[in-house]
Amino acid sequence: MSSLHTDSIPVILGVGALHNVRSFVENPKDHQIIVFWEPYNEIFELNEFQTEIKSWENLAKTKGISVFFVDGLSPNWSELKNKVQNISNTSPSALSKWSLYITPSYERIFPELVSKCSKAFRSQFLSDGVNQNTIQHFQRLWTHNYLKNRITLFYNDRSIQWFQYFTSNKTRVLFVGASPGLELDLKTIQKERESFLIFSSDTALGFLLTNDLIPDYIVSFDSGRGTAYHFLLNIPRHIPIITWLGGSSYIFDLTNPKILVNTGHPLDQILEHLFREKIGKQWPHYSNPSLNLLGMVLSITENIENREFFVSGVSYLAERGKSHCAGTGYERFYLPETNRKKSLELTTKRLYSGERKGKNQIAWNELNQKESKQNIQFLSESKEKSFQTKYKTTQLLQSFQGFPPSLAELAKWANQDHSGIIHRKTLTTWLRFSLS
Repeated sequence: MSSLHTDSIPVILGVGALHNVRSFVENPKDHQIIVFWEPYNEIFELNEFQTEIKSWENLAKTKGISVFFVDGLSPNWSELKNKVQNISNTSPSALSKWSLYITPSYERIFPELVSKCSKAFRSQFLSDGVNQNTIQHFQRLWTHNYLKNRITLFYNDRSIQWFQYFTSNKTRVLFVGASPGLELDLKTIQKERESFLIFSSDTALGFLLTNDLIPDYIVSFDSGRGTAYHFLLNIPRHIPIITWLGGSSYIFDLTNPKILVNTGHPLDQILEHLFREKIGKQWPHYSNPSLNLLGMVLSITENIENREFFVSGVSYLAERGKSHCAGTGYERFYLPETNRKKSLELTTKRLYSGERKGKNQIAWNELNQKESKQNIQFLSESKEKSFQTKYKTTQLLQSFQGFPPSLAELAKWANQDHSGIIHRKTLTTWLRFSLS
């Protein structure tokens, strides 16, 4: 146990005869939280094993230590994360990093089992592949935007709400993406507008407004400067924008109400902790494994009972010779590059192709997995359906208001973060000028 890092929550794979549990509880050192993972259900469910576990859990509590046990090849990590996050007086930065330790005996005797468990663990707690590339690309921008937008909120009187959940019953949610297929669904959306609670992606906003369709919410999470091109429109001021504090800075200069979601970014985790400790408000974290706007809308509307979820303009493919529907910000962004020899369709061809690859394939796979579980329906396949029942908006959005904690408080916790997601140099630069 002496080799466990103190900057993360340790997860011990392979409990066996509970010798490592006994060792930790008797000599916890600097760890106040630890997770023991027994992949064999047959061992975990033994009466003797359960009795022994209870005794060690009780002893740990008397020492102020939180010990958790999980079992099987695929434990319910989400449930475990919620339990850990609810532990009081715990630094949010300490909750952002989890480390797997494999007992030597299991590694030697069960190599294939250990390999499967390690892979499952990495998929839940480590950012590799596409995620890691995204982090490296946006790390500086996320930190910069987060601190800049925080200051913007302080000096400008804007309508800010901290998102908790949507609550309603029998609501039809329609997510609108910006693939060319959206144009084919236009008449259906216009005809059945009052039947849907519409979440528009920032990319599709121009097409909807041009066709006199006002969405209930605009969803925008991309931090890149190019996001601003989607908002260079005459946007009705009453439409709320669902985003996060690290989103495009241009959004925070608009007068539209902002609804801020806890994305699980380390700085969001810090705010979540401070809101809970300072004002007693819960700001729940919403995960988004698919890494796109559709996945986020699925996540934040999951508390709607008997939800019917429809999508339009989602394919991650070029269709009918173009990558997106008409009216997107890409038309403005690429305008200087278009001429009589190089059309907009040819210029934007690289955005999507006739084959899904990389993050687009991941997003599509994620959608297909959720389609059967969450009853996701493509609007293009539901045109013959009768949408007679109107949705009710009463008490739909649950949130709270208030400014986020000071930069000094953010700095105090952020300096303890070891996730590698907060860009240290950008943080230091902002704090040097902001706190001087």
